[in-house]
Amino acid sequence: MADRNFQKKKRNDVKRKRKPVMLFTAEGRNKTEKQYLLSFQDQHGKYSIQYVNTGQDTDPEGMLKSMKSAWDRFEMSVRDGDKAYIVLDMDCNLEKIKLVKELQKTSKNIRFIASNPCIEVWFILHYVYTTHQFKDSKEPKRELAKYIPGYEESTDVADIIRPKLETAEKNLEKLVAHYESIGTLWGDVECNPMTDVVEILKELEIL
Repeated sequence: MADRNFQKKKRNDVKRKRKPVMLFTAEGRNKTEKQYLLSFQDQHGKYSIQYVNTGQDTDPEGMLKSMKSAWDRFEMSVRDGDKAYIVLDMDCNLEKIKLVKELQKTSKNIRFIASNPCIEVWFILHYVYTTHQFKDSKEPKRELAKYIPGYEESTDVADIIRPKLETAEKNLEKLVAHYESIGTLWGDVECNPMTDVVEILKELEIL
């Protein structure tokens, strides 16, 4: 009897090695980002992908606070290879861009993934290379609807655009080179269109 109890205790004391966890969140009203990023769950074995619902916290500060809480709740660790991302649209808003840059300096574990004006820039690059400066977040959605008829914010685009992923990567590389050639810093308000979504895909080894 004593031997069995000892063996059971020994087994329970062994901590199972888990996959690294990738947390991400997006602004509450945007379902497209959630659907798109969760679509990669079955395409790789590197991470366990989890979506964090930030509830009413849809501003950059509130989202960062929610993600920090989630980081602690999931007992995440950089040493274990865990990652966390906040995906959000800059909306051509200079003050928002400045705020996100300042918040990023305060967080080593959680990375802001910005698109200006919105994530639809990344989707458009799957179809065409463009340096057109969008006036607001509505304009890229209208542009995308030319390629995906009926597109709206809740549209699940993952399966539709996936075959064009390499095209998007090449077009983004051209866009980065374009801004370098004219002396515009990536991520500044003048950097429109722009998107950092590719960083997540590279981390997932999708690209």
